[in-house]
Amino acid sequence: MTSVAEHLKIRLSEYDRRIRTFIPYYQELLDVTAGTVAFSRNGAPLIVDLGVGTGALTRRCLEVAPRARIYGIDADPGMLGVAEKRLGGRGGNGGKGSTGGRHSFAAGDFTRVPIPRCDAIVATLSLHHVHSVPAKARLYRRLFRALRPGGVLASGDAFLSESRALRRAEMEAWRGHMRRRYSAREVGAFFASWAQEDRYLPLDLEIELLKRAGFRVDVPWRRAPFAVVAGWRR
Repeated sequence: MTSVAEHLKIRLSEYDRRIRTFIPYYQELLDVTAGTVAFSRNGAPLIVDLGVGTGALTRRCLEVAPRARIYGIDADPGMLGVAEKRLGGRGGNGGKGSTGGRHSFAAGDFTRVPIPRCDAIVATLSLHHVHSVPAKARLYRRLFRALRPGGVLASGDAFLSESRALRRAEMEAWRGHMRRRYSAREVGAFFASWAQEDRYLPLDLEIELLKRAGFRVDVPWRRAPFAVVAGWRR
C-alpha cells in the first residue's frame, strides 16, 4: 500500500485541510463515529483506532470520553508520527505497539497487527482498504473477539446503495462536492487513482458481514454514499 499522501496525491502537511475538499460532511462523519464511544460501559475505555491517520478522529473521541486511552494503528509511518505528536504517547516498533503512557501506537497493517482487548474500535475512511469480502468478514470476526461485552465498533466510510441508479446518483453527488475545488479532469484523476486501493461495498453487505460476526448493527448517520455503521457486542 502507498502512503496516504501518495494515495491522495497531496502533501502530508495538507491532509487535515484537503481531506475536507475530498469528503463531503467530513466533520459530521468524525463527530458521529467518535460519539459512539459514549455508549461504552467503561468510564475510561480503551479505544482502538484502525488507520489512526493524523489523529483527528481520536482527538474527537477524547472530547467525548476524556478519560479514554487510545491505541492507534497505521501502516503509514508519516501519518503515525503526526498522530503521536498530536495526541502524545509512545510509538510502537514493528507493529508490536508500546506499553506505558496513556496512549500508544503501532505501525503496521490493522488486518494483521494484534488487536488488544478493548471497549471501542473506531475507523474513518480506512476499512475500505480491505478489498475482498472474505477478508472483511475475517476482520470483523477478529474485531468482535477483541471487544469486551458491551463494546462498540464504529466505521465511518463510503457505503454504496444496492440500486445501480442510486449508486450513480451518490457518486455524482460526491464528484459534485469535489468539483467545487477541482476541475472535472482532476476529479476523474483522483477517483482513478483511488480505485487502485479502495473498494466500497454495498451498505447492506457490510451490515450482513457484521451480523454474521456476531454484532448487533445500527446505522446512526447516513448522507449517501457516506455513513457511520456501528456494531455492538452484546
